[in-house]
Amino acid sequence: MKRRIAVKVFIISFLMVETIIVLLGYRYYRYSSDSLLDAQYEYAAQITNKSNDYLKVTLEHVRNLLITVGADNRFQGGSSEEIVRWFNESLLPYLPNVYNIHLLEQGRVTASTSYVQWALLDDPFLVKELDKIKLYGTVYWIGPYFSLSSNYTVTAVMKLPSAGGDKVILLDLYLARLYDSMLPQPPNRISGEFILLDSSRQPVFGRLPYAEYNVFDKSYHLYGIEPEWFKGSWRQTERTTSSGQSLVLTRATNPIIGWDVVWILDKAVLLRPLQDTVSFTWALGLLSLFLSLGMAYTISLMISRPVRVIAKSMNAVSSGQLNTTIRMNRKDELGLLATHFNRMTVRIRELIADLKATEKQKQLSDFQALQAQIKPHFLFNTLNTISMAARTGEYIKVDQLISALTMQLDYTLTSSPEPVTLREEISALESYIYLMKIRYPDKFTFHMDLDPLTLERFLPKFVLQPLVENSIFHGLASAEKDGVLFIGTTSGPDGWDIMIEDNGRGMTVEVRAELERLLSLPASLDDSLTENKPFGHGIGFVNVHRRLQMMFGDHFRLTIESAPDEGTKLLIHLGVEEHEANPDRG
Repeated sequence: MKRRIAVKVFIISFLMVETIIVLLGYRYYRYSSDSLLDAQYEYAAQITNKSNDYLKVTLEHVRNLLITVGADNRFQGGSSEEIVRWFNESLLPYLPNVYNIHLLEQGRVTASTSYVQWALLDDPFLVKELDKIKLYGTVYWIGPYFSLSSNYTVTAVMKLPSAGGDKVILLDLYLARLYDSMLPQPPNRISGEFILLDSSRQPVFGRLPYAEYNVFDKSYHLYGIEPEWFKGSWRQTERTTSSGQSLVLTRATNPIIGWDVVWILDKAVLLRPLQDTVSFTWALGLLSLFLSLGMAYTISLMISRPVRVIAKSMNAVSSGQLNTTIRMNRKDELGLLATHFNRMTVRIRELIADLKATEKQKQLSDFQALQAQIKPHFLFNTLNTISMAARTGEYIKVDQLISALTMQLDYTLTSSPEPVTLREEISALESYIYLMKIRYPDKFTFHMDLDPLTLERFLPKFVLQPLVENSIFHGLASAEKDGVLFIGTTSGPDGWDIMIEDNGRGMTVEVRAELERLLSLPASLDDSLTENKPFGHGIGFVNVHRRLQMMFGDHFRLTIESAPDEGTKLLIHLGVEEHEANPDRG
């Protein structure tokens, strides 16, 4: 079953709109994801550097504090109670990232801000590391390790000389608070997590999903992250876990303690908001479905229906119903075509009325009637071509056909019925051949060789088109080979000649004899010719012959050369017509 134009328009429109939406959605997703990743990568590098700077400032502050405290007189000569009070009231409030401060003298705790100071030296790891300290006035970093007094911590230690024996001051870092202080705060919080690694690439501190504290061995462990990833000196890299998770790692190394500050981004989590564009694309697809339905219905109203109305009206005119008119209030090409159609039917009726009204103008009326007979024939064929193109959904072709047909009707209806120059006739003929090449694509090529001296010669309007039409319809259109249509003119002392030649199917001897018989009939038998012959086969040829005879008389000759499968050549000789001697066409 043939599809209606609206259905074809809907399918084409839907596919076009949907393709555009999908391409735009894909382009938007790619551009947005690339832009977001670039921005997050750059921001991650900034956050990592700022966090590392914060860690550096904190550690420098702790180191400077140890040096300052070691030189303070209260530290050197005060009692344990005074030193503890000094630690609690003057030092800890200004050290948010320090958990406790301890003072050791001769291997025992003499002052501490911890309530469980008695358990400080029960940790064998701390005692072992304290034994390694030999230099005075140098800050050492011990840990990370677990202490009952300060929980999981890293301790800054400095050994000081004293008259009563060596003194050691210890500051336990509050790692959890230090970690939180290094994190970006709202509204700058971005997706990701920090982990702190020591110089041996073991975790110092972190949180799920990439690090977790083990209460049994009292240390942190990495999850889904391999220590081998941190070999080398890279600053930012991408790694894939064993589960297929894609991670972006940004690293900065602290110069004071040798730790790595690592910011980890999960690309899937980062791009999750962009997945909404997929849902948005589907919503646009559904919207495009309704838009395509509306477009198909609108185009059907604007093009398909008017073309069917015009084709139906042309069929009515071709069957003799000359009172047919088209009511179409449009200002586009279809409206112009309908206007010219109505003008044509009015003109035909006027010509017929003139023929019946007066015998004095019989010759002129006959001339106009013969000319007018060609118009519905040409329009009938052309409108059928437009109708066929419209039914197959070839809207560009419909537009081209309508535009070319409008030019044809402008030429035939708005101009004077008086003779025209060959230049004007050829210009109109080129529009017609353009229509035929669209109707019969790749069937023939068209060539011209015109003598410039003949371009201003006069001849009846619309005499070349019926002859070219016969060459195309009966010679080239049905041929099985590449067709060629040629038109040439020459000028001589006794007049000028027109040649129309094609390499189509040609004529049989019987067809050519019948055509020559028709051309020899007197003009009084034209009505019987119209009744007995199918419109568009012999009558167009005969009308051209009659009109050239009326204009040129004995100075007109028509010669037909044709053979089956060899093409047809028409040689038309035209003398110097009377009209050229008096070129007033008014």
